[in-house]
Amino acid sequence: MNASRAADIQAYAKKARSTGLFASIGPAREGLGIADLGVLKIAGPDAAKFLHGQITNEVNALMPGEGNLNARVTRTGTLTRIFSLHRLPQETPAFLILLDRDGVEGLRADLDGFLFDDAAMDDASAAFDWLLLQGPQAPALAEEVFGPLQGEPWVSLREHAVRALEHGGIPPGTWAIARSLTGDAGYLIAVPREADMLDPIAERLGEAARAKDFVSPKGGELGAVLEILRIEAGVVRRGIDYRDDQRVLPETGLEQQLVSYTKGCYLGQEVIARIRTYGSTPSALRGLVFDGANDPAALLADLPDAGASLLIESGQKVGEIVSRTDSPVMEAPVAFAYLGRQQRTPGTKLRVKGASGIWNARVALLPFYHAPDRQSRARFLHDKAIRVFANHRDQEAIDLLLESLRLDPSFADAYEALGVILGRTSRFEEAVDIFKRLEEVAPHEPMVHTNLSLFYMKMGNKEKAELEKAKATTKAFGQVANEAEAAERAEAEAAARRADAERKKGMFTEVLEIDSEDPVALFGLGNALLQLNETEAAAKTYAKACEVQKDNSAVYLALGKALEALKRDAEALDVYRKGMDVASKKGDLMPLKEMEHRALLLESSVR
Repeated sequence: MNASRAADIQAYAKKARSTGLFASIGPAREGLGIADLGVLKIAGPDAAKFLHGQITNEVNALMPGEGNLNARVTRTGTLTRIFSLHRLPQETPAFLILLDRDGVEGLRADLDGFLFDDAAMDDASAAFDWLLLQGPQAPALAEEVFGPLQGEPWVSLREHAVRALEHGGIPPGTWAIARSLTGDAGYLIAVPREADMLDPIAERLGEAARAKDFVSPKGGELGAVLEILRIEAGVVRRGIDYRDDQRVLPETGLEQQLVSYTKGCYLGQEVIARIRTYGSTPSALRGLVFDGANDPAALLADLPDAGASLLIESGQKVGEIVSRTDSPVMEAPVAFAYLGRQQRTPGTKLRVKGASGIWNARVALLPFYHAPDRQSRARFLHDKAIRVFANHRDQEAIDLLLESLRLDPSFADAYEALGVILGRTSRFEEAVDIFKRLEEVAPHEPMVHTNLSLFYMKMGNKEKAELEKAKATTKAFGQVANEAEAAERAEAEAAARRADAERKKGMFTEVLEIDSEDPVALFGLGNALLQLNETEAAAKTYAKACEVQKDNSAVYLALGKALEALKRDAEALDVYRKGMDVASKKGDLMPLKEMEHRALLLESSVR
């Protein structure tokens, strides 16, 4: 690819994240650079019953018009296909499975061997032409062209929902399907091929798209733009990121989207449930962000081919590299890689061996990009700000957090991060202002006053620092700052919480007198001590719990928070790093994500 075309594709991809992308997909037109969509239709009285026992996610509970992401696995839990499933809004149960066109026949043949119910299964790929809409403005574009659907606007469509379009010159049998291919809001319009209406409908959409300044890449550039967007969104692709019968589904990290753990039996269910219950997989899909690349194209070309072993500078194999792209969102080359337990902790630095050079990479959780509804966009900007701050770009991080708060003025995490960053860059008066605003959002949070006390002390105002410290102590017991105005019920609730914490403190202390290494009692005692504002004792107890139960990520998170409250940032950072390693190896994604954020914020203060 020449430099000019690569620059155009980067510009298209970047613009699509703020506006949108519109394209005609089929029938398999020359030069589009993307595969024609495949459709498998299953219909009949027993269609839901049949599918429910064969695929990983919920089927029976889907109401007409609903859908989800789903997968097919073997008896041993290895992944063969990822697809979206959509129940058509009609009386007789009927479902559409959307997947890559090349995979339809294989999936049909696989499922057909188990089809003994009153249901019929057909390859319906040739029955439809397709229109693609993706991007933040896609809902508004679709509503403008097609109008409200059955009395409800497009913006109310849930992901994977399917609705009939049968008005305004739209041919009967046209389906509107909510499906994101890029991490943004997204829709697929299935137009019956026999109606020969693709071009007129596409023209109507095209006019509206041009008015909204949508991206309109030409020919093969469309496929290249979609490839960038889907990698940024963490969307895996068959044939590149997974191959038939090679990886168990949990290795992809997509089980939360693809698997129902409550639906009952399906092919491969026992293996997937056992992995969830008893431990993580030896390898897991992560992101790699490459640092300091003056020539991203050269770096990407120097990396091993998709599916090849990923080696580090010493020659050690640490996993397998798959998709890669130059990401406008991350402002760096990125890749997917299946990494072993010792390397997959977020923040881990790797010296990746290429064909002719060594490249610096940082391990990250996927996706690189989150959908830009207001709250998700605010969270995305918050996460990006923390990464930027960790790279010494203080003002850029502050600007990102301010933008996050413009999108979601109630976003407490953004206020906290902004206040901490302002404080650590010695902008104490601004930090005080931010934490005062956070107090309005989170009026019962004692950490607000703990930070205000620190900032006032830095400013030399010892009187206000002592006052804020007192407020923090008071709120730690669940009371309001002004006790003279405290309501009787609030006082009773605070007393009850304290009494409960005292009771638990005594109970867990008794247990530990019998067995000083009981992990449940240690964790419980630490929580009780923290509730009683005995933070130093809580930290010591959590530290002991970490020694006793080295694989409990929740204990590391609690210890890190206690150390932060004690202003022992270097120790907290060390604990978070150890805890991230534990959480990553076990697959504990929620504590892993929180520890990653806290560690990034702490890194600048302990350098």
